[in-house]
Amino acid sequence: MTVREEAHRLLDVLPEERLLDAIELLREWTEVERGDRPRRRFRTAASFDGDPDLGVRAKDIVRESWDGQERPDA
Repeated sequence: MTVREEAHRLLDVLPEERLLDAIELLREWTEVERGDRPRRRFRTAASFDGDPDLGVRAKDIVRESWDGQERPDA
């Protein structure tokens, strides 16, 4: 089986809900091959359920992780 034949087989067995993602990826790759600049498409799948001040505390959180210590008020 050639690589192209395997690609066709994989597309045939791909679940319908994932087919659009595969097609978008293939389009991006072919645009790059032709020299066109691919357009990025951003999607959101879910909302983030975290602390409301997480962005404000981001540096502190990273600093704590690097130090291997947690703040007593965390």
